[in-house]
Amino acid sequence: MTKAKRKLTDIARQMMSGVVQIQIEGYIEEDIQSVLNPSIKIPGQWSGSGFFVKYKDLEGHMVTNAHVVRNAVKVEISSMLTSEERFEAEVVGLVKQLEPDVALIKLTDKELLRFKKLAIQPIEYLELREGTSPSRGEAIKAIGYPMGMIEPNITGGEITNFISGSEYTTERFVTNAAINPGNSGGPSINEEGKVVGLNTAVMIDAENIGFITPASFVKIIIENLLLQNEPHFADIGGNLQKNAENFNPLLKQSQAKGVIVSKVLANGFLEAADIQPRDVILSINKVEFDRHGIVIGKEGLYRHKNIYDVMKLVPIGEEAEIHFMRNGVIKKTKALAMRNPEKGIISNPILNERTYLEVFGMIIQPLSYEIIQAIQFVDPYAQIEMLQTIDQEKPMLVVTHIYQGTQADEVEWPLGELIIKANDHEIHTIEALQKIIGKNKGGTVLLECLSGTIGYFQVDQELESDLANVKVKK
Repeated sequence: MTKAKRKLTDIARQMMSGVVQIQIEGYIEEDIQSVLNPSIKIPGQWSGSGFFVKYKDLEGHMVTNAHVVRNAVKVEISSMLTSEERFEAEVVGLVKQLEPDVALIKLTDKELLRFKKLAIQPIEYLELREGTSPSRGEAIKAIGYPMGMIEPNITGGEITNFISGSEYTTERFVTNAAINPGNSGGPSINEEGKVVGLNTAVMIDAENIGFITPASFVKIIIENLLLQNEPHFADIGGNLQKNAENFNPLLKQSQAKGVIVSKVLANGFLEAADIQPRDVILSINKVEFDRHGIVIGKEGLYRHKNIYDVMKLVPIGEEAEIHFMRNGVIKKTKALAMRNPEKGIISNPILNERTYLEVFGMIIQPLSYEIIQAIQFVDPYAQIEMLQTIDQEKPMLVVTHIYQGTQADEVEWPLGELIIKANDHEIHTIEALQKIIGKNKGGTVLLECLSGTIGYFQVDQELESDLANVKVKK
């Protein structure tokens, strides 16, 4: 064993005491029944890993994967410092859409005191690595509690590759260190004793390939969550396409360098920077891009880092400088980094935050990506119609469950109908529909769907009971 390997092993053993096991009681979010009918919640228990993070003056705070705590009702942690004692923790915040898959939890004040009293040594707080990304081939150790083990597990490996982000995803490191279920949320550490990133996932049917969320993204998420903000990254605010030599006459460029702006979103970053379609983005904050949108330079030699990766690491609200070309002339502009404008159809994975209306014998919800995915298993044709609505700027309401022997069942509405009008009024929210139904107590309500299907419903004396089933979480 070489000196370097002995050093990394010794460091891993020391840092191991800062890694915790997380036990969860909550709801199984993947269950199709609960997605289509939020009144049904399937309870479950599972475990994951996390680590005490060294960040400013935080005490008792731990980083883990968002999927570990995303629909938790009860969160407890245990540590090798305190035998088999369990301690109650609370979720500070998390990235709901798992991009990146990061959450911040903490011991309650009472439990932190109890932890310190029982611990055989002070808490080992682990420090996040800063600066440039690790090199391909850099040795790491992944620490966690895989498969529900009661003692922390250390696996060795290297950074073997990198996966660039996209408009919808964040960058990940690839490793051959073993990452298994339960290991998620633990740290991957280097010879400097720093956390390179967060153990995140293993690829099914692939051997010796695991993924790590970079520490740079974890740091941004922690800062957002401490400010009690919904964690988001800066985005381009438009669509981009690769450049090519055959565009030279059209764009008046001497060579294909930089990426072409194909669409500018209203109220987004590119619009704020006065960028127009067919402008060519050459650089952001002096980081240059080739025609594929890949970073040019030393880091680009060893990495496939792209324009989305660069933009996501600019803090929201910080000014970003763009060099671009318009009609053959290179120009410079600036704008504050911001997230993409929110569209009408969004992701809503947190079960307790889903809003729905149970009325006329059916469940009506705001359309979300989770509902589209769930309906795919029931009716692929309905899913196709829903996918056509994703770019809409306003929300849509969808019928996700119909009870037998009810008004909705009698008119034989299919699952997945998208409601667009109630009594000739355009509607986009549960609250708007509830208001129209409430005004017609003892009367009727005509609902119209995107497909052209109509439903004519009697608002009976059970109205108060029906409307009481509106579940709204802010």
